Amino acid sequence: MDKLGTEWNQYLSLIQDRPEAFADTGSIHIVTDPTVVEEFQEKTGRTIGVVYSSPYHLMVVDLVYEREGKYFAYERILPTVKKGAVVVIPQYHDGFLLLKQYRHALRDYQYAFPRGFGEEGVSAADNVRKELEEELSARVSEAVFLGTCVADSGLCGDKVNVFSCIVEDFSINEGYEGISDVIRLSHEELKQWMRSGKLNDGFTLSAYSLLDAHV
Repeated sequence: MDKLGTEWNQYLSLIQDRPEAFADTGSIHIVTDPTVVEEFQEKTGRTIGVVYSSPYHLMVVDLVYEREGKYFAYERILPTVKKGAVVVIPQYHDGFLLLKQYRHALRDYQYAFPRGFGEEGVSAADNVRKELEEELSARVSEAVFLGTCVADSGLCGDKVNVFSCIVEDFSINEGYEGISDVIRLSHEELKQWMRSGKLNDGFTLSAYSLLDAHV
């Protein structure tokens, strides 16, 4: 097993810490036999294990067995902090507040509801207030949990908590995490932006759908 390296040892520790993320619950089975993993790595040159980590993400490459002796490497991203990520719907004077924020992955600006990664020792409800204070300097009078959403289940294993909030006041924290503006849209304006494609952030679309389902 020592031949498998640091990535494999970190992987085994992750399995111990998050067994639910490696449960045998479907048709794609995760292989943890070190002999099989070592043979696969030698044959393919692929590295199995935790191949990258940051304060925000873990890039995990599993060896999986599907059927008829077929093995392949399947990469996925897990949150470094496994709980507490949020997307927040800030409601203000019968409308919604959205950030205009630069997104490096897109190399462009995007309109979206505020959101944030989980942090150790911070509950999802507390994270809501923290994110709104940091990004909008906003005071929250009410926060309601609506459910969870997953950005991309083909790659990401993070279930993000969705909250609706009543915001009493706010200001633009320009420059913070790429924020260049804050806009307020009515219900109808928000729907029009969705129809036109101007609003295409997956978290925002999912969050609004959850809100609409609770009305």
